[in-house]
Order: sequence, then C-alpha cells, then structure tokens
Amino acid sequence: MGPKKYSETFYHPYKPYDIQLQLMETVYRVLSEGKKIAILESPTGTGKTLSLICATMTWLRTNKADIFTHMETSPKKNEDGSESLSDDEPDWVIETYRRSVLQEKVDLLNDYENHLKEINTTSRKQLKTICDLNKEHGRYRVIDPLKKRRKGVQHLDISLEEQDFIPHPYESDSERDDASKSARGGRISDKDHKLSELNLEITTLLDKIDGKIPKDPSNGDRFGVINQNPVKIYFASRTYSQLGQFTSQLRLPSFPSSFRDKVLHEKVKYLPLASKKQLCINPKVMKWKTLEAINDACADLRHSKEGCMFYQNTNEWRHCSDTLTLRDMIFSEIQDIEDLVPMGKSLGVCPYYVSREALPIAEVVTLPYQYLLSESTRSSLQINLEDSIVIIDEAHNLIETINSIYSSQVSLEDLKDCHKGIVAYFNKFKSKLNPGNRVNLLKLNSLLMTLIQFIINNFKKIGQEIDPNDIFTGSNIDTLNIHKLLRYIKVSKIAYKIDTYNQALKEEESLRNEKPIKEAHKKSVSSQPLLFKVSQFLSCLTNLTSEGQFFFEKSYSIKYMLLEPSKPFESILNQAKCVILAGGTMEPIADFLSNLLPEVPCEDITTFSCNHVIPKENLQTYITNQPELEFTYEKRMSSSLVNNHLFQFFFDLSKAVPKKGGMVAFFPSYQYLAHVIQCWKQNNRFATLNSVREIFYESKDGDDILSGYSDSVAEGKGSLLLAIVGGKLSEGINFQDDLCRAVVMVGLPFPNIFSGELIVKRKHLAAKIMKSGGTQEEASRATKDFMENICMKAVNQSVGRAIRHANDYANIYLLDVRYNRLNFRKKLSRWVQDSINAEHTTHQVISSTQAFFAMHSLNSH
Repeated sequence: MGPKKYSETFYHPYKPYDIQLQLMETVYRVLSEGKKIAILESPTGTGKTLSLICATMTWLRTNKADIFTHMETSPKKNEDGSESLSDDEPDWVIETYRRSVLQEKVDLLNDYENHLKEINTTSRKQLKTICDLNKEHGRYRVIDPLKKRRKGVQHLDISLEEQDFIPHPYESDSERDDASKSARGGRISDKDHKLSELNLEITTLLDKIDGKIPKDPSNGDRFGVINQNPVKIYFASRTYSQLGQFTSQLRLPSFPSSFRDKVLHEKVKYLPLASKKQLCINPKVMKWKTLEAINDACADLRHSKEGCMFYQNTNEWRHCSDTLTLRDMIFSEIQDIEDLVPMGKSLGVCPYYVSREALPIAEVVTLPYQYLLSESTRSSLQINLEDSIVIIDEAHNLIETINSIYSSQVSLEDLKDCHKGIVAYFNKFKSKLNPGNRVNLLKLNSLLMTLIQFIINNFKKIGQEIDPNDIFTGSNIDTLNIHKLLRYIKVSKIAYKIDTYNQALKEEESLRNEKPIKEAHKKSVSSQPLLFKVSQFLSCLTNLTSEGQFFFEKSYSIKYMLLEPSKPFESILNQAKCVILAGGTMEPIADFLSNLLPEVPCEDITTFSCNHVIPKENLQTYITNQPELEFTYEKRMSSSLVNNHLFQFFFDLSKAVPKKGGMVAFFPSYQYLAHVIQCWKQNNRFATLNSVREIFYESKDGDDILSGYSDSVAEGKGSLLLAIVGGKLSEGINFQDDLCRAVVMVGLPFPNIFSGELIVKRKHLAAKIMKSGGTQEEASRATKDFMENICMKAVNQSVGRAIRHANDYANIYLLDVRYNRLNFRKKLSRWVQDSINAEHTTHQVISSTQAFFAMHSLNSH
C-alpha cells in the first residue's frame, strides 16, 4: 500500500530525486505493510536523512488519528470485569463514541497548539533578555523553581575541597541491620530507599485522587497527560553532531496535522535526548570531567541533605509552573540540544530531567546509540519502544557497537594503576572513612591483586580462552561477593572520588616541580576513570552467558567479548513496530542477516539499495587486471611490487588527475603504509612523487594532517593524502569536490587474523556451524565469508568518502587484482558496482582517467 494521494512527495521541502522518492516509498510501504525490518543503503549526498524524516513523519501523521481512536475505542474492562465498549454494540454506537473521543482529542490538541504558540512568543523574548544579560555579566541566573531558596544570582564555589573526595558513610555487611535503624545520620539503606520510593508513589497517587495535582490548562499539566503520542519515531546515531544534523533537517519540511480537517497546524513534537554531560546546569556537578563522574556527582548531590537546586524528585517539582514551562518550550519549536541548556538556566530547571518528563508527549526523539542499544539504559530513562518506529543511522557499525557495549577489557597495567590509586587514596583518608568504606576498599583491593596475579601466572598467548572460575582458583577471594562490591562502587560513588583525588595529586606534583602537565595526562583527565573500567569488567564476571567468552588479548589483557549481538538486539525487535537500519554503505547485507537478525523471517525483512544521485558519467570505478598488483600478506612486502608497480601507478595517476584536484589513497594498515614510505624514501622515489604532488600521510602517533592537506588542495598543489582503512580519515570525513577527485584502495584490508578477538570469533562461528549439523567445509566457508565481510565493509566505507553531493565527480581505483573475483565484487555497494569499468591494464586505466577529467574540464567551462 503506497502513500495516499495528498502525500505524493511526502512533503519533501524540495523536488525530490527519483532515488529519494524510491527510498521514501519503500519506507512508507514497509510501515504500512507491518514489516519488521528495513535495511536501507543510500550513499552520502543523496539526502538520506531528509528522506527518512519525510517518509516516517508522513506515515505517522497519516495514521496517528486512526491509531489513537483504535486505542481509545478498543474494549476495556470496567471495575466489575465487564467491557466498557463491546464488539456486540451497534455500529452507530461505536461510531458515535469514536467521534466523541476524536473530538475531545482535537479540542485538547488545539488548546495545546495555542498554548505552545503563546509559550514560544513570550518565552523567546524572556530568554533573549536573560541571555543578553548573561553575556554582559558573564554569569547565569539561578532560580529555584519551588521558591524554597532565595531568588537572584548566586555565586557557586566550584573548586574541589577535601570533602569532595570522601564518600558518605557506607554500611558494611555486618553493619546492615544497625545502619538501617540509624540511616538518618548517614547513607540511606536500600530498604529505606525502596520504602522512600514506594511512599513517593503512594503520595503521588493520593495527590491525584485528592485533586492536589494542578489540572488547570493554563499551567500545561493536562496537556502532558492528554497529548501523549501513541507511536513515536526514535532516531539514533553515533555522535551528537550527527544528531544535530538530523535536527537541522527536521526543520526543513512542513507536515499536515494528524487531524487535517479539524486542526489547522500541529507542531512536530521533537525531543533531543542527551546525557548529563551535555545538559547539566549545576556547576557543582559540571566541575567533574568524565560522563561517569558527572553521573555519580549528580546522584551524590541529589541524595545529599543539600540537594540540587535545579531538580527535586517530587511530584511538586514535576508540576510546578517553571518545570512545565520548560517542557512546553522544548515543544514550542524544533530545538537543538544546545538550545535546552540556556532555556533551563533561564528558568532554573534541570534540562536533563525535564527532557525525561517530556518523553510521553514527543513524536520524534533523537538519542545516541548507547541510550537505544543498552537495555538497562533504556529502562533507567523510561524509554518505551512499544509500537515505535526505530531508525538507526550509520548502521554499518551497528554490530560492532552492540559488541562494544556488552563487552569489556582490562589490562594488567590498568589493574596495577587502579591498585596503586586505591592504596594512595586509602592511606590518605582511612581515618575519615567509616568501617563500611574501609572494609569494602580492602576487599576491592584484594580482588584486584587476585586478577593481577592470575594474568601474570597464566598469560601464554593471545586468543587463549579463559574459564572465569579459574581466575579465583587457589585463592580465598571466592568468598567475596562481587555483586556486593559492584553495588558498593555504584552506591558510594567511590570511583570518581578516587580517580579525581589521584588526578589532583598528579597536578599538584606537576605544579610543585614547576613542570607543565603532560599532554597524555591532560587526555587521561577526561578519559574513563580506571575503577569504572575495572567495575565494568567485574560486572561481566557476574553475568556469565553462553553468548560471551573470556580470553587473553594483547598487552596482557583479559577481555570479555559478546559473541552473539542478536541476543541484546532482540528486545528492540520485539518491542518496536519497525526497525529501520540505514547507512551510506550497508553492504555486505548478509552480515546483518546472519549476525543480527538470524531469527527474523525473510518475509519480515525489506532491503533497499539505491544508486547515487550523480549522473553516471560522474563516477568511474577501475579494477586493474595486472597480476603483479596483488597485495596478499605473502606478496605485499615485495620490493618489486612496492618500488616498481605501486610507485609507478601512483606516479602516472598523479599526472593524469588535474593538479587542482586532490587524491586520497587508503592503505590496509599503519605498518604497511610505513613500510611503503620507507621504501620510497630509501631510493628517492618519495621525493620524485612529492615533486608532482605534495604528499601527506597518516601515522599512528602523528598529528592531524587533514588541515594541511586541505590547504594544499586549495592552493592547487596537486596534493596526495595517504590514509589508513579504519583510521581517523576513513570515516566521517567529507572529501567533497576538489578535496578528492580520485580515491585509491590499495589491496584488500583484511583484519588481523592473529588478534585474540578474531581468533575467538572464528572459533565460535565454526563451532556454531558444526553444532547445528554443518560440515567442516561449511564451517570453513562461513569463517572465510565472515573475514571477507569485515574487509569489504571497510572498503565500502572508505571509498564512500569521495562523492558527497549531486554535482560531485570522482574516480575510484580498486588496486588489487583480487577485486575482479565475484565474491568480492558482489559485496561492494551497489552504486560502486554499477560504475565498474571492464577490466583494464594500468595503462588503459590511466588513459581512461585522462579522458574522464578532460571531459569534466570541458563541461566546467
């Protein structure tokens, strides 16, 4: 079923290209037919994000009224067990009831739209005035939303004091019964905490019954209750900058109301979810450097006697006028994440917690990968995916991201540093720590020493699998309850206190010695505290499943790796109406089907791959048939290959591509590129090539070279950038127009088969094939295919950097004779496959290149 006639172009703000229409029609059809999965490949520059917005929002606005009415008019049970509206009722009764429900919804929606319009007008003026004052005075206004503290500007001390390093008194196991009786003077016990939460729920319920919760529409409260959206669109991406791009795209189209004949205008209710690091406005919390420390500092402050002046976990705070005003300001127009902070500061209300309160009203929600893919995070944020449309952008990295979220690694060096930090902290503050803190720190330190000793005694080779029960064999550490230690780390907030104390010691030592803080140390301040890293690893020890494996990795590390990413993804699939996986380079799609969606029936999966928006003559892909150009592991170090064939190709291509256009080449590893550079420098070939094109090359520990390369291209020096597959420049960088007129892929970038991770993954895959009744030959073929998929995914991602918009043009050179094999060709992105020329000798490739650029030179005049 296609879109209705009135939405033929899906309200696209521009005249869409044919491939954009095809993509939007595919998404609309998937949603209308109730398909579970859509895997969409749309190259960068083809307007993928805008097309996804237009298709999903058109479907939502077209169907929301029917969905809402169906939900409201479905038979419901009365208190006596009878149905309030039976299927046996006459049609006219059901229809009359349906119309009355719909009219009530329309009236309330009109009221809310008028309210948002008024909020937008008055609050914008107020916010601008406050922001102007803030800029003038270099400070911000702090207002208590419940008027319990004095109004006006407050100057907050955000320097670290000794007290900041000391956790609240903690109950040791033996003290638990006594502590629960005297929790008023120290940390609240778990039992009391649960009772407190229960009391809050009961109080809230009684307030509703007694009518104490305001219901006057002028304060917006009933708007939140009534205007809950039955279906939401969740859009997830890897970075906040990518989510910011989504926000800017969402502002472009204009969509009709869900109740077209009854509501003239319905704003898009958009909510950008972000972490406390992005949204916290309390200086006492924001003085901490890492996300983990900020989360712990926030919890610490909220549960302290002082509390947070911007948020209280009370019904009164949720329904006070400033809280509701901020919630409605978020929906008064499409706001970016950066917009929420000054709005929260102007009202003295926490944007992070208000955004959580705003979730029920939202139609469209953006969120980072972690919020969506971690089930525990979704639960803590009360994100309900039931019947939602979930869009995962940049999904080519989805499997790796899931594995990363549910995996953990700790090295011998990490454990030693953590042990050293705990000892220093304990020696400094032991007299100020209560028995519960002292006992748990000693237990934690014993556990670290056991792990350190296990690695020293047992590490033999990378990829060596570990039975976690063996870690504690021969020690008395197995008497410790790791669950209780993890609970201690979480509740006491000890990780960020220890880490910050040790960082303060290093800074103090640097100042005392009058030495500048090393750059590496500066980076470590903003990295994850070691105790957080260790506790994540310890949590893996307590959650043993058949989907994961412990093993030794390089640098004397123990790694726990998730081997079945489909398992944690199941909860998303089960809850959502539809999951859309979208990216510029999704091939090989078979990788998603086998590793992420093995239990989903084929009829519930739709795949779509569109060509590029550029004309066919704007892209050529060349594969040489010259047998000497084969970069297998055995042959690629050959002096003849590097110094003759590879150099000659780059030298000839550098002259064939116009000097005003840059060239980008991707090498399979830092090691191999360093070898090539060294060989070329030894026999003066590097200087020869550099005289034709200024060469920039990526090194493992080198500086950022992109700005230098960009300046060189702008100056028309005929620049050449040598980059690494999987490095900083292979993903997320736009080499548009003259920044890249030719992209070269040197060899096939297979991953390191000797890494512990790949040794374990291949072994697991082969065992799974054999266990399901497969043969040894089928197991070998599956592991070979697995390695090829990793390789070709990297190729697609790297060469996709070249073409970035409809008028761009460039050539792709796949420099390895093996690319002629069908098993590699069919795993290229469709738009690359469709542009492949017939096999060529290198001489023919250079001649065709000269003709290609001569044609574009004529067309540009």
